Amino acid sequence: MVSMDNGGSDSPMHVLVWGILLLGGIGVFIVWGLTNAYPGSVI
Repeated sequence: MVSMDNGGSDSPMHVLVWGILLLGGIGVFIVWGLTNAYPGSVI
């Protein structure tokens, strides 16, 4: 893992990685919620 104290927290790659992780986590949470709300239909 990249250390948080390397001074590169504002680099585009760092922001891109965090954006992907955040959107991925939200997407997984939404899909998990939908599959639990409607157990009969699998996305």
